[in-house]
Amino acid sequence: MRTRTPKTLFLIALCSFLCSSLCMNISKAAAASKQPLTQADFKYIGAFQMPPSLPSGAETSFGRGLAYRYVNGELRMFSTTWNPQTIYEVRVPSPSLNAPYPTASFVRDWGSDWWGKSYTANGGATLFGLYWDEQDKRLYWSYGNEYNTQGGDDPSIGYMTLNDSAGSTTLVGIWRFSKGPKATLGCITPIPQWFSDAYTSGKRLGAGCGGPQSAISSGGVSMGPALTAFTPPDIATQPDRSTITGTDLVGYPFTDVVYGPPDRAHRDTNYQVDDSSWMGWVPKNGVGYWTDGDWLGQSGTWVDLPNKHGVMFFPTQVTGHFYYQSSTIWGGGAEHAWYVYDPADLAKVAQGQKQQWEIQPTWWSVQYPGLSYPLPSWNDMDPNLVTGVTFDPTTRRLYVAVLLAGSGGTYGVHKVYVYEVQSGSDSTIPAAPTRLRVR
Repeated sequence: MRTRTPKTLFLIALCSFLCSSLCMNISKAAAASKQPLTQADFKYIGAFQMPPSLPSGAETSFGRGLAYRYVNGELRMFSTTWNPQTIYEVRVPSPSLNAPYPTASFVRDWGSDWWGKSYTANGGATLFGLYWDEQDKRLYWSYGNEYNTQGGDDPSIGYMTLNDSAGSTTLVGIWRFSKGPKATLGCITPIPQWFSDAYTSGKRLGAGCGGPQSAISSGGVSMGPALTAFTPPDIATQPDRSTITGTDLVGYPFTDVVYGPPDRAHRDTNYQVDDSSWMGWVPKNGVGYWTDGDWLGQSGTWVDLPNKHGVMFFPTQVTGHFYYQSSTIWGGGAEHAWYVYDPADLAKVAQGQKQQWEIQPTWWSVQYPGLSYPLPSWNDMDPNLVTGVTFDPTTRRLYVAVLLAGSGGTYGVHKVYVYEVQSGSDSTIPAAPTRLRVR
């Protein structure tokens, strides 16, 4: 056997380091040539509906979460019912531009066992988001207590494995983040390899999506979108309910200090508050600020394509006069918006060049076909929330689930709107998004 000398080992290590650095620099250079996504990059191609109910009788009307996977080449999606919060799977039909919209066909009821695993200090748990990780064959869920007055450090994500042959699940564990549960309980999204290699030490998943949760002053509330990168947990070294080390990429920690710092995510100025308070800051110098009437569930995803990219969030935001009365929030109306963050800005946060609240998105208002705008007044929570978003890079299709936007059932059902990300020089403007707004 040939023995390698210390000099040889040093040269091998040096070559490995130089190669790694060169590859990383090439990845950074390639990413720098990409342009952030704009409104013109999306073309609306139709919609489909989730089934009104499952064979068990569980109704899908108020379900949350949306995740895709391929099984033997067939596109499927996961979502949930409400009471019980059951995870179910469907086959995805071709979208239609006109009613009647096709209905996804039921495949399997994966049950509600996740609920028994999902601990919160206050008791009770709501599932907000789903994500299928094809690399590890894991179905993640993100969850929390919607009225978490304890704040603290509740876990906010968990995962299970699926046995397709037996139709059974294996619950593995739940984990928490030092960022706080309210900034990480909404969604899980993949992070592109070039970004995770260059800026997050290989952390390839992101937990978010942010937005206020009651009580607003505790539990790591983000007054706007939030995302922290993490490495998929290994149950052998990271026990159930332990803390995952994350790298913060964007977030707007709650503060009582009007106009900050920290800043809040910026938004349209088409809302009115009686005075600046925890609920909302009065618009200033043409800038609106995220309020307690703005909502994010599983409303975020990372779109990464050869020539375009962006970290996207899909809030439902209060419009008109809103106020707090009788222990609830009352809003004069609501609108839908799309937010896009430039990954280069998140890279600056990851490298410590900017605070997570010092970056702001580009955004525009969106009108989803079949809904009447402006959306009507509401209390407690707007009825047409975006409750699930997922992006399939294979087909370049973005799927956006909107609560109670479809027809059928007692209250209507989930409708899933489908957008195609245009390639190359195609600048087709989609039929749905309107009113470009840039900050």
